[in-house]
Amino acid sequence: MSGRSLLRLALAPPLLALALAGCGGGAKPDLRLSGTDLDIYTSLPMRGPLRGLAAETLGAERLALAQDGGRVGRYRVRLIALDASTPGLGRSDPGQISLNARQAAQDPRTVAYLGELATGTSAISIPLTNEAGILQVSPLDTAMALTSASVEIAGSPERYYPKLKDNGRTFARVAPSDRGAADALLAAMRRDGVRRLALMTDEDPSGRALATELTAKAPAAGIAVAIRQEVDEQGPLDTGAVAQVLALHPDAVLDTTVARPGAAVLWRALAAGDPTLELYAPVSLADQEFVADLGAAAALAHVAAPAPRAGGPAARAFARAFAARYGYAPSPAARYGYEAMRGVLTAIRRAEQPARDGLVTRAGVVRAYFHTKVRESALGAYAIERSGDTTLRDWSTFDVAQGRFQIGDPLPRGGSGTLLSRAPSAAPRPAAGARTRSRARAAGSAAPAGRS
Repeated sequence: MSGRSLLRLALAPPLLALALAGCGGGAKPDLRLSGTDLDIYTSLPMRGPLRGLAAETLGAERLALAQDGGRVGRYRVRLIALDASTPGLGRSDPGQISLNARQAAQDPRTVAYLGELATGTSAISIPLTNEAGILQVSPLDTAMALTSASVEIAGSPERYYPKLKDNGRTFARVAPSDRGAADALLAAMRRDGVRRLALMTDEDPSGRALATELTAKAPAAGIAVAIRQEVDEQGPLDTGAVAQVLALHPDAVLDTTVARPGAAVLWRALAAGDPTLELYAPVSLADQEFVADLGAAAALAHVAAPAPRAGGPAARAFARAFAARYGYAPSPAARYGYEAMRGVLTAIRRAEQPARDGLVTRAGVVRAYFHTKVRESALGAYAIERSGDTTLRDWSTFDVAQGRFQIGDPLPRGGSGTLLSRAPSAAPRPAAGARTRSRARAAGSAAPAGRS
């Protein structure tokens, strides 16, 4: 089983998810990790739209390990990089992610697993690493159901932890949950004068959860949700669905559908039907192939994504070290990969100190990581909560400029080109609705009948 069918299985009723987890390794997590070698696995999509970000993330993880000399206490630590994508799918493949997590679970020297990158794909690997009692830390998977309850996914988040009673929570992340994405999107919509909103969703559970969260918060922001329209992620453009949305004359559309080859077709159709629409999306559509295919719709595009805080001393030190090692300036998003590895190495060190024989256990590393409290890091000060979430809450919305999701000046030479390649600028924003009106004038067309 591979592709989206496997992802749907992991997100199906809990018993099926537990059956999937049963395919994992059978290592007992409380056994000491004997010997002097430890393995940390990383699972990143080295093909497809996230390949640039994946390469930077891997580089940042390797840098963090190199700065410790590849050792923690008595242990020599090896980073094993696995590709989460396949040539056939050309991007993160749930079937390959399952194989990656199983390989890590069956390795008796595995102490931690860094992954996944694409939103929601950790739903595949968490049950496998949890069964083996292995600490899993994701740099950038923001799906809220992995750590907190979602009405769209029954039994979340407990369903992802088949050995919850024995091993507890074993998944954490250094990027904020996309529960904060709803607030960032609503703030951007208010900035842009949006009062009537249409939602486009499909079978993707992470997108549906975000749509539900935003719907609940929209009235307090003075925004009415006019329609929630379902589309087929695998099918051709649904012209009927587009017509239904446009007939209600919304000010904006939020597309929470999963990243797919036809996503840009939908946005182009919406922009052609109403060139004054503002178009919004979550981080799952942070896809350079998607951006390149937007055409005129690019001028209307906004995407929400985690945004590291402005660089402090630790962030600047990381940037200098990364540039010295790889020859180009890292994107702010690379900090998440760096901090994921730094946190794991610190947890191993803390787990080793109280061990009577000096040998760490997987359970001890998990406990140590969940007590993480960092005063200064490349991401700023943060702690890991009992749920596995970080105390970082920073999200921003990014617009399209020069064919990329960004705000501010052009990307530094060598940057990954993803929407996370630039932190938000402090430039003043236009008055509410100003850009919509200017875009309408630039397009040479008036607002459709019925629009305010």
